[in-house]
Amino acid sequence: MARSRAQLSDIGESRVAWAGHLRHLAMGILKPSAAVGLALLIGAGVIWAMGEDPIFAYQTLFNGAFKGAGNFVATLQYTTPLLFTGLAVSFAFRAGVANIGVEGQMLFGALAAGIVGYTISAPHFLHVALAMIAAAVAGAVWAFIPAILRARLGVNELVVCLMLNPIALLLTGYFSSYPLKAPGPTNKTYDILASAQLQQFTNSAQLNTGFILALVLLAVFWVIENRTGKGYEWKLVGQNPLFARYGGIGVQKSIIGAFLVSGMVAGLAGAEQVLGVYRAFYNGFSPGYGFDGIAVAMLAKNSPIGVAFAALLLGALNSGGIVMQMMTSVTRDLVKMLEAVIILLLAADFAITSFKARRKVAKAGTAGKSIGGGQA
Repeated sequence: MARSRAQLSDIGESRVAWAGHLRHLAMGILKPSAAVGLALLIGAGVIWAMGEDPIFAYQTLFNGAFKGAGNFVATLQYTTPLLFTGLAVSFAFRAGVANIGVEGQMLFGALAAGIVGYTISAPHFLHVALAMIAAAVAGAVWAFIPAILRARLGVNELVVCLMLNPIALLLTGYFSSYPLKAPGPTNKTYDILASAQLQQFTNSAQLNTGFILALVLLAVFWVIENRTGKGYEWKLVGQNPLFARYGGIGVQKSIIGAFLVSGMVAGLAGAEQVLGVYRAFYNGFSPGYGFDGIAVAMLAKNSPIGVAFAALLLGALNSGGIVMQMMTSVTRDLVKMLEAVIILLLAADFAITSFKARRKVAKAGTAGKSIGGGQA
């Protein structure tokens, strides 16, 4: 039986929608891939200028990250904290808030987990849960400061977060060096009890069950952002807060809520390090996982699924960079340079895209005024 015109029209609209979705997905993959490829080319030029063979250096880096079970497990270990911090940053970005204070929120989460880990005696599952909850609450409390300033007073959260990160480092360093310091020369808190420790998978690396928790969180956040009304509200506030306000959405509450949720995830990143890797809070334990989370989020285009792949990429660079430094004269600083180039390229693309969008809106407004004037 011949299809009606309405059915054919629906089929045509559906195909157009799918084509647009696939085009958007392809661009979301191609742009980060191009940024990574260009960064690797620039890195190759730096390696060549140092007198080393770029192909051998990158081959050593790749083998050090993936060749052999031991190297791969080490890569997953480096990936785990980036899964948490990348998810925290990407969720905030998607909701329209620039939470670049994840580093500080992670530090306070780590300190809280360490304190609960050695001060409370409880069965294993309960003890771990309490330490994780304490870390999430501590991260959310520290995130509440830029949240309330942005939502109530309109203060730029970028400035506030940049100020709070070093404050968090100094405060947690003070607590672990003086009032909460364990006996000994190292600035650290007391070792957590065995009942609070996350199980490590192997003896050769410190990969632990926090990796599984991170993957579960990625799946949960994908569902929240794509299959729930609250996720749609956060997305709408991030895309157009003015339209969201006219649509009856509490923009201020959404901003505060997004900040708190992001801070909770950042706090869990610190808990994973204390409970699963170091087994105590060490002053300055983080090499910058919170800042690396920004690169992960930008590479992932704020997608929870993309966070998994972006975190694995940076985890492999960090893990393989250690082997590359041992086998060649190229230091691990090359990895930081690659991350910086990737961020700069993606930030430039974002700036250009935003400029084009604003210009398009301005032209549409000018055209509308012209038409209205002509009709008058």
